[in-house]
Amino acid sequence: MANAIAINGTHKRQERYADTIVKLMRQQFNIRNEFSRDYEGNPTAGAVNVPTRNGDITLSDYDVLNGITMTQSATDYLPILVDGHKAFSELVDGYEAEAVPDNLRAQRLESAAYVTGKALELSAIAALVNGGTTESSTTATTEDNVYKTIATSVKTLKARGIATNDLRIAISADTELKLLTDDKFANTSGSLGAELVRNGVIGKINGVQVKPNYLLPDNVEYIVYAPAWCQAIDEWKIEPSFNDIKDGKHVGASALQGRMVYKDVVTNALAVQVKTTGSVSL
Repeated sequence: MANAIAINGTHKRQERYADTIVKLMRQQFNIRNEFSRDYEGNPTAGAVNVPTRNGDITLSDYDVLNGITMTQSATDYLPILVDGHKAFSELVDGYEAEAVPDNLRAQRLESAAYVTGKALELSAIAALVNGGTTESSTTATTEDNVYKTIATSVKTLKARGIATNDLRIAISADTELKLLTDDKFANTSGSLGAELVRNGVIGKINGVQVKPNYLLPDNVEYIVYAPAWCQAIDEWKIEPSFNDIKDGKHVGASALQGRMVYKDVVTNALAVQVKTTGSVSL
């Protein structure tokens, strides 16, 4: 039997449920959990602003006598409409909210975390595919050229001024299978630290971490992206909680309910390279 809820403790328990779900769903999926969350405003209000700079600071030669001319840069704000909505409301028959056993609570919270996390991960992948730059070639990679093909995409992003440590590579299951036969890639996997391995990194290409993602759409072989230019926006509109059902029809029943608003967007198409083998269905 679950522990009784202390007086005025309902909201704290809801916050704990929300925190539990967020932690679980971010651990299981490896693209969205690295997206930037640099925005201003409250997503539940329907829109947020993402700060963007209009350029780097100007560096000049310094004149000891006259100094230098002062320059100015500004922070612009990209308005993002937060129009994604997800919710769950699952019946827990036979138990009022305070009486739901702890093991059942844990099981249902884990399930809520999985389905919510999967939906948001698919949203992030769709944002990369739709908002990024697609490689011109749609010829499928082979075991002989897959490593070089991905390395070339990485080189493209590096040439645009994006640092190696700021890049990530997500690969499909088929691309992973091809890479596992490549000696150059296999050599990088042996030098990975324990923390990278725990986070799902299986190797590096051109110095960039590679992670397989089995949710990539058909015809997407890999995505090279810079998380700093990929925004993940989400907020609980209604925090998850077990609530009694008082609809005049159910007796001694409750439901796990929650509602979230979200949006995933790429703010710079040149920070994402997508390799496909044809049209992509999302």
